[in-house]
Amino acid sequence: MLRQLWKLHREFVSGIIRVLKHGVSENRKGLLISLGIVGVFVAVLLVAVLEITATPEFCGSCHNMNTYIESWRNSTHKEVACTECHFEPGLKGMLVGKWKAQAHIVMKITGTAPSRPHTQISDESCLREGCHSETKLAETPVTFKGVHFDHSSHLGELRRGKDLRCVSCHSQIVQGEHLTVTESTCFACHFFGGERDEPLAECQLCHQETKAKIYIDANENMPFVHKDYLDRNVPCEQCHFDVIFGDGHLNDNICVQCHSEPDILISEVNADEMHKLHVSEHKVECYRCHSVIDHGIIRPESTDMGLDDGAGVALMNNAIPGKGLHYDTNCVKCHSFDQHESIRLMYMGAGAAEIPDYPSPMYQAHADCGSCHIAITQATDGEKPILRLSFDKAIQSCADCHGEGYDVMAKHWKDILTDEIKVAQKDLSDARKRIGSGASAASQILDIADKNLAFVRNGRGVHNMDYALKILEDTRERAQRAIAAVDSSYKMKIVDTPDGCTQLCHSCVECIQTKPVPFGNSQFPHDVHVEEEGFKCLDCHSERSEHGKTFLKNCNDCHHGSGVGSVECSDCHIENHNLYNGQNACDEESCDERGEKNVMVDAVACDECHAEIADDKPSTVDGIKATCLECHDDDESYADMVDEWIAEAATLNTQEVEDMLASTQRMVLRMIKSGEYTYDAQDLLNKAEKNLKLVVNGNPVHNYAFSKDLLNKSKDLVEKAKKDLQTYSTIKTLDEDAYIR
Repeated sequence: MLRQLWKLHREFVSGIIRVLKHGVSENRKGLLISLGIVGVFVAVLLVAVLEITATPEFCGSCHNMNTYIESWRNSTHKEVACTECHFEPGLKGMLVGKWKAQAHIVMKITGTAPSRPHTQISDESCLREGCHSETKLAETPVTFKGVHFDHSSHLGELRRGKDLRCVSCHSQIVQGEHLTVTESTCFACHFFGGERDEPLAECQLCHQETKAKIYIDANENMPFVHKDYLDRNVPCEQCHFDVIFGDGHLNDNICVQCHSEPDILISEVNADEMHKLHVSEHKVECYRCHSVIDHGIIRPESTDMGLDDGAGVALMNNAIPGKGLHYDTNCVKCHSFDQHESIRLMYMGAGAAEIPDYPSPMYQAHADCGSCHIAITQATDGEKPILRLSFDKAIQSCADCHGEGYDVMAKHWKDILTDEIKVAQKDLSDARKRIGSGASAASQILDIADKNLAFVRNGRGVHNMDYALKILEDTRERAQRAIAAVDSSYKMKIVDTPDGCTQLCHSCVECIQTKPVPFGNSQFPHDVHVEEEGFKCLDCHSERSEHGKTFLKNCNDCHHGSGVGSVECSDCHIENHNLYNGQNACDEESCDERGEKNVMVDAVACDECHAEIADDKPSTVDGIKATCLECHDDDESYADMVDEWIAEAATLNTQEVEDMLASTQRMVLRMIKSGEYTYDAQDLLNKAEKNLKLVVNGNPVHNYAFSKDLLNKSKDLVEKAKKDLQTYSTIKTLDEDAYIR
């Protein structure tokens, strides 16, 4: 039976073969055409499949890819197809990539795919023709968050003995960003196990550029110039300590998160081999194995210095101590707040009863206890911290940071406070004697005064001189109010505390009342105005809350009228002068740019148009028109031209630029409070504001074309600032919990 079946099968197959041979021999051309059609169809189908499966839409068809596709759509790579990066260049790279992709689909169908896709992107993909050029990267340093970065030194040589890849520093761990800079990689290399003399940990290795001026917490009354302090050789760590969080230790049982093979888990592999396998040959982010190292400034909150909650204290406790990189200045590790509560509150400008808060400028600048009580000095074996606990030693820090004479100023403050405390104590004692004992309203007034006076003593008023003097002034006023409460005939006197500019600061340090100071393009002689004419500081300067801004007041009494010519007009009216001359415009690089000057600059001086000032009268539009007629033979068209200039100037929309500046500055303030990088944007906004002030204060009538150009420059600078703010992610790449062990 079986033999019969097998015979029938062989005869059937033989018949098919005879038919095929006959068909091929008789219709060879038809066969070739048919094969060609099938081949073309298969080829077209294959190309279509390859193209369709290479589209972002196909890549995003799996729900766990949605996050990556969305970040890609909003990135600078949004015009680049997925396969351009994820497949290596060439046919082989494409085929290998497709094979792996099909294998992943099978894993997805069978439920064996990992929950988090882990892809490999080779350097060849990044450096393929038409994308990034290795030569260009090596020749062109880039700037990221103010840090100048050189690709050649990172890709062309080993870093810490490790061969880095593009994706070692550009990965996908920052939410909402596609292949952005992974800052935690930078921090892992630069701060892992380093010592203070470790070149990788030097601040200025990365922070080379110092902005001309930054505004602390985006407060225009708190300008800070780093260069002044660097010129005095003040170490960065004198102000910026406790800025490294985490130590990069190897997490426990981390290998089993990826590996389950016993032969791998029990094998012994040295660190170099481990990093070669995971970093150089495969893209495994540092924090997958190591605890995160982060780098940033913890900004104190306005009331509790950011350390009042458990998470905040834990975060500070995780700052690197004893490594030599940055000195452990976290006072709360040894001291409770109760031990120095009065001093802490005095420094914060809070704690006195019924007196408004008034934080110390040093507190607002984020200077902590260690800024004054720890000195970083040079020694033969590197930089060393030295404690400065006594007053005489602590005030050396004043001179170290701010310059010669500031230690003398601190002593002067202490002497003033000693005297003022004695006076306040005497006033309180006299008031107690006059009102007698008892629980009267007068006694309650004195009770508050007693507590506030004790607060100044215990809080060491030199930690916040302004606040301490306000408290002492209030204490003396309360003593008088208490007396007046029991004696209706008592007349209160004005309490005078030594809070003037020359009483507190400028007399003992700079003797500024006898020295010329820069003002506009000239040197302003204080001695003539203060010593000879008897001017007071506040005659020309704003209150100390805005720290002595100069404003023009009563200058006309001497410099207009018969005083015309005693000084140059530009000495006071510098913005009018610069606008008229088309100079001092700001762009991204500097504020020394020149533009179109007024056509009359070389022929007409200020006082030739503003002739009324010679008669000690204010300059008016009618007066200017009169000078036009006088010079141009009563040609009314020249007088009409003044009205045309005024109307033309009125078309400039300075309010639009002011609104753009204000909204962007609010954005900066919000980002500063959340710990984000804003210094590049602040620099651009400062320049935009200078351009705006040049237009507003210089009066666009003096140069309409240049004013229009300045406003456009301001808009461009603000837009660039907004773009920078949107480009940079937060300093903290992970939640605070990630840094707390």
